[in-house]
Amino acid sequence: MGRPLKKDVNGVDVIGTPATTSTGITVSFYDASLRTDGVLIKQRGAKTFVVARVGDITTTSAYTTAVLKNGTPSAAGEMQMQGSTTGNLDTGLVNIAKITKRIATDFSGNRYTWFLENDSSADYIVLTAL
Repeated sequence: MGRPLKKDVNGVDVIGTPATTSTGITVSFYDASLRTDGVLIKQRGAKTFVVARVGDITTTSAYTTAVLKNGTPSAAGEMQMQGSTTGNLDTGLVNIAKITKRIATDFSGNRYTWFLENDSSADYIVLTAL
């Protein structure tokens, strides 16, 4: 799995503790019959995570195991994680195929260092090409 996630390189919590959409890494995943926004609860591997809907993190029966996908999740067990190469929440978004504590890789094989940035509404991943 490489180096597991818990905090980014700046010491910001990224997994296991988020209580709102403004804390930690947020993802889009397919839960039962709908696509929803969620948070990372636990890491199973560099590409697999346990996720939960925002606001539903205390209900363990609501947890879903999902694998990173290139594009919008459309079936159970799929999730999308994106990072920005421009340092802006809405531009330069790249789908992440694999992530470890220090390196994120996109679906084209490009590697990036990463950290979380906060724009006062949410945390988001900022990518810097290697």
